[in-house]
Amino acid sequence: MGIVDKAVINLAYLAKENGSYLIILFLIIVPVLLYLHLLKKQGNNPFNKACLRKRGPVELDSTKRDSVLKQGFTSKKVPSDLDAVVVGSGIGGLSCAALLAKAGQKVLVLEQHDQAGGCCHTFIEDGYEFDVGIHYVGEVEGNTLTQTYIDQITEGQLGWAPVEDCIDRVELGTGDDRSTHDVLKGKENWKNELKSSFPYDHAAIDKYFNAMKEVRKVFPHNFMIKILPLWLVKFLLKTGLFGLMSNLPKYTGKSLQDFMDEITDNKRLQAALCYSFGDYGTQPRETPMLMQLVLMQHYTYGGYYPIGGASEIAYHIIPVIEKNGGKVLVRANVTEILLDDNGTAVGVSVSKGSEDVKIYAKSVISAAGVINTYKRMLPKHVSQKLDLENTLFQKVESGNAALSVFVGLKGSNEELGLKATNTWAFSGVDLNKLMDDYIALPAEEVGKSDIPLLFISFPSTKDPLWNEKSPGKSNCTIVTLGNWDWFAKWEDERVKKRGEDYDDLKNRLAEKIWEQTCRFYPQLKDKRDYFDVGTPLTNNYYIGSPKGEIYGLDHSMSRFDPAISCQLRPATPIPGLYLTGQDIATCGFAGALYSGLLTAATLVNRNLMTDLVTLTKELRRDAKSKTE
Repeated sequence: MGIVDKAVINLAYLAKENGSYLIILFLIIVPVLLYLHLLKKQGNNPFNKACLRKRGPVELDSTKRDSVLKQGFTSKKVPSDLDAVVVGSGIGGLSCAALLAKAGQKVLVLEQHDQAGGCCHTFIEDGYEFDVGIHYVGEVEGNTLTQTYIDQITEGQLGWAPVEDCIDRVELGTGDDRSTHDVLKGKENWKNELKSSFPYDHAAIDKYFNAMKEVRKVFPHNFMIKILPLWLVKFLLKTGLFGLMSNLPKYTGKSLQDFMDEITDNKRLQAALCYSFGDYGTQPRETPMLMQLVLMQHYTYGGYYPIGGASEIAYHIIPVIEKNGGKVLVRANVTEILLDDNGTAVGVSVSKGSEDVKIYAKSVISAAGVINTYKRMLPKHVSQKLDLENTLFQKVESGNAALSVFVGLKGSNEELGLKATNTWAFSGVDLNKLMDDYIALPAEEVGKSDIPLLFISFPSTKDPLWNEKSPGKSNCTIVTLGNWDWFAKWEDERVKKRGEDYDDLKNRLAEKIWEQTCRFYPQLKDKRDYFDVGTPLTNNYYIGSPKGEIYGLDHSMSRFDPAISCQLRPATPIPGLYLTGQDIATCGFAGALYSGLLTAATLVNRNLMTDLVTLTKELRRDAKSKTE
């Protein structure tokens, strides 16, 4: 039952009890249903079973892969008569482009980096392949909506391998104060594990899991307010009627920390239940309870990794875009969104050497982030006229900066005893204070004491084809959060030419991170063969993040306030300009993936979620009939 169905039932009941609500029924439900009816059948349905093919072998030839992933931009490669141009080739941009292509549109995707994929791309150094953003993904098997969706935009060519049943291992504290907590696949398995570790807190654990279940039901309402007409959503919010239709404000209006304090005063249990806030980068005090609970619900079904590595995602989506005459071109730095005399977006300008190449299309879709779109790519007088500085940008800002360490290891996964389980390591249990104290450090002190949060992952253990690609080797990726201000003074310096002070800071941080990692994996101490670090400046350079973040806008309470969230939508105040990507949904693969669906639905004027649900149900029936 969707939000509109519930609204009809709730308001009909109120109307029965109080005749004055009949006016509300007329003023609200009729426009909503009329809008959804008009939306449902206008455009082409991109979803169909006929596109699915038997999955082929993974292509390991780097030359063939580069011919798809690294198609360099030239004006001659730009297709004519474009329906849409997409800025940014992350999963939000690629998924949107693929759906539009499947709906009959010719789409050009432009990527400023030298490889398509955004945070789904990989890089290879000294024979080691590293992913930069895909560590694990949930709900991609078992005939789920997400599996159907991905199969549609890859024609069934993307395979997934499950990680260990112990998805995450949470390490809290150090020395005698250290405790270990396993996060297991399966809701009941993880719940029982928690109850074993915290025998006096069963009631609190039950409340947490019950809240997870409720949030899962409510979370789609966050997408609905981005699709319904903005005037209607604002009316529902201003009158308080939205609260009669949905419990979304209940879960976005309370911080994760406040929720935890309500159910338990056990700080160690709180940390064990909030540990993965690093997956969206906002500490428990600052983020709504909704964000953490929907994330943990997502992973109760297990974690998965792309067979062949993260670059397989873009590799199999790009041909779908090309099938209808589209292209995905890299090394294409979009400097400006072009507007006509009426203020309508009509194309983009790409900087190519000393030349500015102007590309025209019926629609412009930015997957480059809200801040980049409004503050960097729009003409200044236009962005000033929108007055976003006094409205939207007073409520949303870039998230915490991030830093990654990439380590190549001598020895296979088996030889080094590595498993496809992530480790989340914290130096204590008061997660808010740990992060506050760390972020407040001056740059000269960073890396001299323990880093409070580490995410330690071994991509080599997750990809079944790793040993075939890199025999006798394995790898490790470590991610943590940081402060953009530590690095900001080198923002305008050339890559790899930022000087000794910059190198000293990043190397000091990296070495401290590695030293802490080896406390949990001492067998790796003398196995280091390749070592590199990506700082917030690296993120700024390669993925265009304004302040070195990897999760886009901060996942704060204000961002998820329905009054703000409804403005972070595909349609913008500028005709012809649309947004997609994690800023209009949530961060992570799934969040950005579904943002692509929201944006495509807006452009083709069709309820694509209904189409996706219909196809998924049909596929489930087909699967069931085969087993009977």
